[in-house]
Amino acid sequence: MRASSEHNRSPVPETAAAGNTNRAALRAGGIAVIIAGLAGIAMFTLELMGPVLGFDDTDNPAVSLDYLRQYPQFYALAAVAVFIMALANIVASFAISDVLAPRTSSITRRSLSALGLFAAAFLFMHGVLRDSVGPLLYIDSVNSGWGESAYLAIQLLGTHGFLAAGLIALGVWSVGICVAGAYSRSLPIWLCALGLVAGLRLVMLMAGPLMTAAAIDLPGIWLASMVLIPLGMLWWMALGVVLLVKSRRNHEQIPVNPAQ
Repeated sequence: MRASSEHNRSPVPETAAAGNTNRAALRAGGIAVIIAGLAGIAMFTLELMGPVLGFDDTDNPAVSLDYLRQYPQFYALAAVAVFIMALANIVASFAISDVLAPRTSSITRRSLSALGLFAAAFLFMHGVLRDSVGPLLYIDSVNSGWGESAYLAIQLLGTHGFLAAGLIALGVWSVGICVAGAYSRSLPIWLCALGLVAGLRLVMLMAGPLMTAAAIDLPGIWLASMVLIPLGMLWWMALGVVLLVKSRRNHEQIPVNPAQ
């Protein structure tokens, strides 16, 4: 009886423990990438508010400062969205690594995690600059020339620097996830195929400097590159839904240790 009682109190089998761990990773990754995707769409929408409200050239400091004086809240809200996106990508980076763990090499998973962390860091720094609308407007109130110079510095470092770098890192990360997920069968093939759309934006970004060097002007390339940004965020949300569905299936398939 004592032996039987001790057997009943035995720990959960290793297979069940591994299943619980993988399910937790699937759930955490799914929630994180959905939040990141939603925050990314919110950020993209807020970035468009200037042109929508009639302030067309956001690279013109005089126009943009006029926009910020009238509508400073959109800049601040964009900063919040970028902060949320960056923090969610940190969680997603490690969770997706665990999801790919069973059939993917450690060096591949670590490299992909590093890309996710780079993306999070770049986006976080863009959020820091976007959150500086208060000091920017104060500098502009002291001297309009200083204000324009400060805005140009923030625009070049933020939108054309950290945000661009973050989106590139996100694109490379998503392509890497698709390749690793398809090769290891950890993710559905259709999802991996859709994720390669991000690869098109990377091709466009690489083609940009070459086209500039060759004096080729194709305005449609820039527009297509911009359209691919929200489409990429929708892919991240689809990835999150797939991970949550997989976590549910794993929960249903975990074996129960019957009482002896």
